[in-house]
Amino acid sequence: MTTLSDVAHRAGVSLATASRALNGAPGRQVRPELRDRVVRAARELAYQPHAAAQTMARGQANSLGLLVNDITDPFFAAVAAGVTAAAARQGCIVTLATTGVAAAAKAAVVNLLAGQRVRALVLAGGGPGHDPGLPELRAGLARLAESGVRVCAIGNQALRIDSIALPNRAGAAALADALLDLGHRRFAILAGPAEHPGMGCRADTFADRVRARGGEITARLATGMDRIAGRRATSRLLDRLPDVIFAANDLLALGALRALRDAGIVVPDRVGLASFGDSDALLDAFPRITSVFMDARWAGELAADLVLTPGAEPVELGFEIRLRDSTRRAGR
Repeated sequence: MTTLSDVAHRAGVSLATASRALNGAPGRQVRPELRDRVVRAARELAYQPHAAAQTMARGQANSLGLLVNDITDPFFAAVAAGVTAAAARQGCIVTLATTGVAAAAKAAVVNLLAGQRVRALVLAGGGPGHDPGLPELRAGLARLAESGVRVCAIGNQALRIDSIALPNRAGAAALADALLDLGHRRFAILAGPAEHPGMGCRADTFADRVRARGGEITARLATGMDRIAGRRATSRLLDRLPDVIFAANDLLALGALRALRDAGIVVPDRVGLASFGDSDALLDAFPRITSVFMDARWAGELAADLVLTPGAEPVELGFEIRLRDSTRRAGR
């Protein structure tokens, strides 16, 4: 097995110089010609560096921490795919943790990753706006930033760190406009948890735009975030169907579709259905569901680039309204 000493001997440099050339070290530089010799010798000898040694030399591991609320949610799965792809382009591996929405659980994982000396950290997903664990989480992120670790969030501006903002407000307003333009006037909203800021923003914005243009919100239901929650909430709407049910995420929409189908209610003949996210979870739904498309994988790539690329700036994710069979023009 080739050792670092073998590389140093082949390159004609000291062991310390070979280590600095391959592993890096804060405040220490190796002349370019020496680094080239060491790298060439390592390649010729098929030398594989020791990850723990590299971490000690650099003060950081070549890994990116990623925290998501729920990896089984299609949104977070797509985010993870994007983060992983972007990190791989920069020779960085990803350490993934599923934390749920509670800030205290996130804070515990942040502290664990700090002990592992991660190079960067991305947190995907919001949480309750008045979570008692939020100060602890913010403090842990501040300590990481002070140690030189770049951190950012996706869709959680309450953390007060750089963020890839989701188009919750703009997308919900545009969807409301599109449905109103089709002639729909009466809407029910499956709004997600009352304390969830992102889904609440979608529901609030949608309702405000509908009312501003003379439409009516017949019901707004606080729900969970999954298919079961969507199914249960929709069952409460069967006696007074609106023109369209708007679900604040795709999983709620799929649950709503199941409830309507079980009740013998045909979409869109008797009621329309729209959602937010347009994840791959909707691909097999029939009829095809109208949704606000936002590229979750691209959000993950943007976040990884933000924390790994010097000079990268936060942005807001774009969106597209995708009108499909579930919301045909009113008066059909």
